[in-house]
Amino acid sequence: MAAVAFVAAMSAAGCTASHVGTASPQPMSSTTIGGGDRPRELKIDGLKACELLTEAQRVELVITRPPHHREDPIFESDACNFNNHTASTTLSLYVMTRRDMRSFSPGEANGVVRSVRVLGFSGFQVHPEEYVPLSPHCSVNIGVSEGQVLRAGYSTLGEEHALPQDEVCRRATRGLEMALGNILAKG
Repeated sequence: MAAVAFVAAMSAAGCTASHVGTASPQPMSSTTIGGGDRPRELKIDGLKACELLTEAQRVELVITRPPHHREDPIFESDACNFNNHTASTTLSLYVMTRRDMRSFSPGEANGVVRSVRVLGFSGFQVHPEEYVPLSPHCSVNIGVSEGQVLRAGYSTLGEEHALPQDEVCRRATRGLEMALGNILAKG
């Protein structure tokens, strides 16, 4: 439980869970900052974060525990932690229906902010300015529609399980890519 509380605290700080994907860097523009640069409006009202990954995808991501649902008070969102206790890793997914992409833009989010694109949707990757081997973490935040954000955070806990910062960010991106792909596939 301490690991879950730690991950939740790090996620709240705006720093924020095999096969990995990559996010491609994008130049920032006013539409990117507002999250308006997307292939279509994708409403996520009513979606549950714990239902965004299939069982096969959880196996691929080496998630060994059942999903842990929670309501995130910081982002006022439905959230889910997907944990691997053996490797001390957590992939967290957030369905934010009352958050604008500006919250994650340069000057607003704490840490290093980089513009990214995942499956055609623009957003921001955020990670700490300094690499912390005891708890590397990264988040990828995609504006799926006006005032709605899909977020994935990935973190490890403990120096013996530490991953390089770029790997932590790749894993966050892969988790978001899978979740977003599943939403798009449903229509």
